[in-house]
Amino acid sequence: MKSSGTGKLLRIFVDERDRWRGQPLYTAIIDLLRNERLSGATVFRGVEGFGSHRELHQAHLFSLMPNLPILIEAVDTEERIQAVLPLVERMVGEGLITLERVEFFRYMRDES
Repeated sequence: MKSSGTGKLLRIFVDERDRWRGQPLYTAIIDLLRNERLSGATVFRGVEGFGSHRELHQAHLFSLMPNLPILIEAVDTEERIQAVLPLVERMVGEGLITLERVEFFRYMRDES
């Protein structure tokens, strides 16, 4: 089954070492988005990147404590994204959040 619509793409850029109440920030955000029943979300670990401090974060073969860039993406209706945005903003002490208008196509198994 296929459905489509317009909505918002929420992107959250943080670092791997960022924490929220003792757990990785990206895990806490995914838990929040899941609990708020968003359609879905994915976490991507970057290979290399930098933010406002211009500190280069890169994957090194022998790094014991990497601090790679993390990208969290979620797509849902504008209303659902706007409802969860203030909750996410409270969790992100330092990072970047972007919103984009998107057209989406959802493919699901036919349960019949």
